[in-house]
Amino acid sequence: MWMTAIMMGIFVTISGKMVLLPLKATLHIAAISISIALHWVLFYASIKLASVSIAMICLSSIALFTALLEPIVLKQKFESVQIFFSLLVIIGVFLMAKEQEEQVVGIIIGLVSSFFSALFTVLNKTIIHKYDSRLLSFYEIGCGFIILTLLLPLINFVFPIGSVIPTQEDWWYLFILSFFCTVVAFNLSLSSLRFLSPFTVNLAINLEPIYGIILAFIVFKEYELLGTGFYIGSVIILISVVGETIWKRYKIWKSSTPGVVADPNKNTIE
Repeated sequence: MWMTAIMMGIFVTISGKMVLLPLKATLHIAAISISIALHWVLFYASIKLASVSIAMICLSSIALFTALLEPIVLKQKFESVQIFFSLLVIIGVFLMAKEQEEQVVGIIIGLVSSFFSALFTVLNKTIIHKYDSRLLSFYEIGCGFIILTLLLPLINFVFPIGSVIPTQEDWWYLFILSFFCTVVAFNLSLSSLRFLSPFTVNLAINLEPIYGIILAFIVFKEYELLGTGFYIGSVIILISVVGETIWKRYKIWKSSTPGVVADPNKNTIE
């Protein structure tokens, strides 16, 4: 995390967006960062207690947790369609957990992890208009590093690993995670918004669990450990995620002015 924070700091400085925020604003951002730090810790705990595939399919519930949290935090109206898709997720998780009884704890922790990620996204919506997105990410990553450092003794107690000093091989993996999987990915995501609509970008992000499961099958051969219930539950969850995304797109289209054709790649009308 400190590697990522340094790299993000360099990027923000080069882009001319580096600003020293007041203490009150910094503490506010730090409070929001607690939710994403808990998400990271619980996500990797889910992998340890269950598997990569199960942790990734639990991750796909972020969009639906977001749909449930937005009306509460942002004081919006609940949508019955979103409740329906949320019930589909519950059914999918039940089928997945029923057959993977020895991994139920990992599944529950994976869902809690997704909840905190969704909470982080919704809370970010309350402050994103106040700061440059790159500067905000730099502060959140920096605060996340501090929070994780404070949690490190507890993490080492739950999952004892002895020394927390990375080995030479670990440093290479940490660099790949911090530079390519965080800084580069973040910058590419921002750049893509110049050519793609937020809807298209979010749809690509929602497909992340599919990429993760495919890689877990290839690298760790996890298909040998998972039963029919996992696949049926996973399909139901993915259907709910895709269905909720399509429904949001339909709402955007329906809200368009009658007689005016909306560009399918944009959230606004030309």
